Amino acid sequence: MKGTKALIVITALAVAGGCAGGTSPATTTNSAGTPRSAAAPSPSLAEARRTTTVPAPDKAPATTTATPARATATATPSAWATTPITVRNDPPVPPLPVVERIRYAAHRDGFDRIVLDISGGLPGYTVRYVDEVRRDGSDEPVSMPGEAFLMIVLHPAQAHRADGAATVSGIHRTGLAGIKAYAIVGDYEGYVSIALGLNGVRRFHAGELSDRIYVDVAV
Repeated sequence: MKGTKALIVITALAVAGGCAGGTSPATTTNSAGTPRSAAAPSPSLAEARRTTTVPAPDKAPATTTATPARATATATPSAWATTPITVRNDPPVPPLPVVERIRYAAHRDGFDRIVLDISGGLPGYTVRYVDEVRRDGSDEPVSMPGEAFLMIVLHPAQAHRADGAATVSGIHRTGLAGIKAYAIVGDYEGYVSIALGLNGVRRFHAGELSDRIYVDVAV
């Protein structure tokens, strides 16, 4: 009898020890007899939304409408300044790039633009202020409208056809507020010089597209 009671006490202590509970996760046994951990609880619907939804920005990205010329730009325009600009391009020659025509317009953003349409690749160019305008080759002074003068020199380039016929020439008034006139003052040995007569010393910058070079002058 005493042995039976002792066995009951030992069994009770063993059961109590098993229920004392550690923090190990409960396990179940699959049909193959291999223990496996109990599945982790699934996140609630609210938690799933929080982890999968990207908050919308405060406002939609700004959109801009570019002009056709800007949309095809191939080089970043220079900064606005009054100091000289030099850009080097090395088109394959011959033949030399040809200045086909010159266009100009006033822009509502506060500048005038002159555009040099060029075929056969883009030449290098410099843009700088000069004290006076002189013709290449002869060095003769050129009288043209303007209180300040900006000189554009293209190289390698020409302003005439293979037969010698000029593509652009002469002195031309524009009627613009900033760029009052332009003059072709040089087409000599691979250099084309174009002078701009301005209403004063103004900041300018230059840029290029696939088939043209432009200069903007602040007004």
